[in-house]
Amino acid sequence: MYEFIVLISTVILTSLICCSARWLGAQILPPLLAGSVVTSIFIAGKLGDLSIPGFGTVAISVSILIYSSTFLITDVISELYGPKLAQSAVLGTALCYPIVLAASQFSIHWTPSVYYPDQQAFANIMSFAGRVTLASLLSYLASQTFDVWAFHKIRSYTGKSRLWIRNNGSTIISQGLDTAIFYGLAFYGLMSFNQLLQLIVVAYLCKVVIALIDTPFVYAVIYFVRKSERHEQGIHPDYT
Repeated sequence: MYEFIVLISTVILTSLICCSARWLGAQILPPLLAGSVVTSIFIAGKLGDLSIPGFGTVAISVSILIYSSTFLITDVISELYGPKLAQSAVLGTALCYPIVLAASQFSIHWTPSVYYPDQQAFANIMSFAGRVTLASLLSYLASQTFDVWAFHKIRSYTGKSRLWIRNNGSTIISQGLDTAIFYGLAFYGLMSFNQLLQLIVVAYLCKVVIALIDTPFVYAVIYFVRKSERHEQGIHPDYT
């Protein structure tokens, strides 16, 4: 129950912050995407237990708390501001990875102060973060680039209507790419193949559930941000 509550809470919080684009403009969303992705890098190394009926207790990276919400952000950017800004946000976020990787590795070798007794624990965590960062970069670029492309490919057929199809269709497929690439690279050799396969399957199923759950929140954000625009221009777009 705790895991479900925090997942929903993260989606709600992300949606509320996205709504600030109504006043702050499109420029608020790319930094939100970058911050969410960078945060997911630093917590990705921790595996937490998740109880699922029919599966029992399984391990899953706690980065799912926030990383899944990044697809909500890119879909909001795509719908509100088009593919050019969405792709720029994806590529701009990718540029954060070298900074994160360099800073985390350089910090390991900085001679610790005599007042800092946790150097070994810090080194253990940050050393793993280097591998996680590389895995996250490759999975992020592949999945998010595909997500933006698929979203607008579907939109070319549906027009402005049926937002739920392009939101779920693009996200569900791209989440599969992201999950397989990330977990395969980040955890290969650290556990048995069967454990790794279980981790990938469970993580993907969780992401699909989150993608379905976040659909009404995507609708709500787009409606809210465009509310003033509709009032000013008398536009009543159909997102059904």
